[in-house]
Amino acid sequence: MKIRRCIWEDVDAVYKLEKISFPHPYPKIFFYSYLSEIFFVLVDNNEIVGYIIADAKRNLVVSVAVHPSYRRRGYGKMLMENAIKYMEGDVILQVRKSNEGAIKFYEKLGFTRKGELKRYYADGEDAIVMIKRRG
Repeated sequence: MKIRRCIWEDVDAVYKLEKISFPHPYPKIFFYSYLSEIFFVLVDNNEIVGYIIADAKRNLVVSVAVHPSYRRRGYGKMLMENAIKYMEGDVILQVRKSNEGAIKFYEKLGFTRKGELKRYYADGEDAIVMIKRRG
């Protein structure tokens, strides 16, 4: 298992992972636009099985996903910890209110609920804003 920076050639595989991980996936162009940001992939035997995108300017975790057959093995935690090393200060993220598994995962990593964004997602679902205090 290896974590490395995402490159242009990885985007097709990242997008495929996105589509199986989320009911409302980001469009492929979204991933190209983040290549110069904090964008890492998790690779197993030359196959991308996870990714994380973060925005250092906003201290925001934008998206993280691990292939369903690789979940609950600590790989999401590895990706999060790796990305957070490149950020300064408190880290924030938004998560679907209905995504209880992800909320519990983020809480285990030290994130706490800060508030809600009403109708944040395109389908009208609210988002929970979470923050990890640092320093």
